[in-house]
Amino acid sequence: MLSFIVVLTTVFLTASFFKEQEKVEKRQVIVLEELRKEENKRIQIWADAVSQMASINIGETLDPCVLDILKSNNTIPAIWLGANGELKAHRNLNTKEIQLKKLIKGQEKKLLDPSKIKLLNDSLKIIQDNFEKELKIDSILNYQLSLMRYSIPIKIKSAKKDKYGNIILDEFENPITQTITDYVHYRDSYVIKEFNNLSDDGKVFADKLQKLPIIILLVTISIFLVAYLAFFYSKKSQQNKLWAGIAKETAHQIGTPLSSLMGWVEYLKNKNIDKQVILEIQKDTSRLQQIADRFSKIGSNTLLKPVEVIPLLEKTIDYVKKRASQKIKFEFSSEKELNNLKVNLSAELFSWVVENVLKNSIDSLQNTGLIRVNFIVKNDKYYIIDIIDNGKGISSHEFKKIFDPGYTSKKRGWGLGLSLCKRIITEYHMGKIYVHRSIPFKETIIRILLKK
Repeated sequence: MLSFIVVLTTVFLTASFFKEQEKVEKRQVIVLEELRKEENKRIQIWADAVSQMASINIGETLDPCVLDILKSNNTIPAIWLGANGELKAHRNLNTKEIQLKKLIKGQEKKLLDPSKIKLLNDSLKIIQDNFEKELKIDSILNYQLSLMRYSIPIKIKSAKKDKYGNIILDEFENPITQTITDYVHYRDSYVIKEFNNLSDDGKVFADKLQKLPIIILLVTISIFLVAYLAFFYSKKSQQNKLWAGIAKETAHQIGTPLSSLMGWVEYLKNKNIDKQVILEIQKDTSRLQQIADRFSKIGSNTLLKPVEVIPLLEKTIDYVKKRASQKIKFEFSSEKELNNLKVNLSAELFSWVVENVLKNSIDSLQNTGLIRVNFIVKNDKYYIIDIIDNGKGISSHEFKKIFDPGYTSKKRGWGLGLSLCKRIITEYHMGKIYVHRSIPFKETIIRILLKK
């Protein structure tokens, strides 16, 4: 619940942040438009000043205000091209140039030695000269022009010249003028550029923040899974210890009266008692000894040894057959290649598994029917033992439940038999046991897989 609340709170706060972010972005767009409009006005004024400077007649004096306007543009990159595309002037194309100018102004205030100021100015002049040379290269000029997003046409009045470069005069000895259209190309200033960069950084941050709830959710799920698995395996370990403890205690409790019974059997042998009676008592004590041995191996490290499977199966089937109704038939079949096959098994525990499954089949048949046991090869990994009956069957939703501890369909059942079978096969023999198929009163198959 705490993790769920944390995730919901994070999602809510993130959603609130994005609403505020949308408002900020709208304000940014408005501010950006205003900045562009302002820069458009400034560059228009600067272009008019360029036009006035270029249109000045010989002998006229340029208005100082025009000079101030021309100098005032220190942020907007611009290129002035003639009517034929020739470069006439440029402004603010190199941000390093601007930075160096600011550096020089700062140094001028700090340094008193004029020679040092001159040295800085000389360095800047060299950089500017190199930049001028580079700008005259067509590729550099074309690259700079490709970055320019806007252009302004400017009207330039100039005196006509002949092919020798002399000014053409009219009959009153006044220069004949002509009007040509030049263009000022410009792009957003570095201020707007930085403003856009900040906006982009904000969007990147917002995108990362958008993933935060997912990350928190994944972390929360991971923590939950770790906690759940820790709890699950802890509980399973406790259950295993409980089963092992019960099994060992059962073996111990059986062992005490069993030892006494075996002593009484020896005593009875010396008395004049029917030998057949003593033989049957010996069989029952042997059976009890076998049961105690099986329980003692539950929960302990069982050693697997190579055992011939077919004789073991035949012996187990024969034992169950003698104690079942005569109306129930038993059939056993195996592939020829499996004769004399040995598999690593715990003979007592594996026999117990087969015995338990056969007894469940007998209960399903209700005193009449057929039980078949098939021993076959499945693939390179497993051998198959199918125990098949034509009893009442198992519903599909019970295929897994019947192997759960405590689950039983019998009125007096404990629900331990098949759960012990599963533990013996999966944990001790590293195999599998499951309901392969069930068709009521036709065919129900319990399949055991043994690793090769």
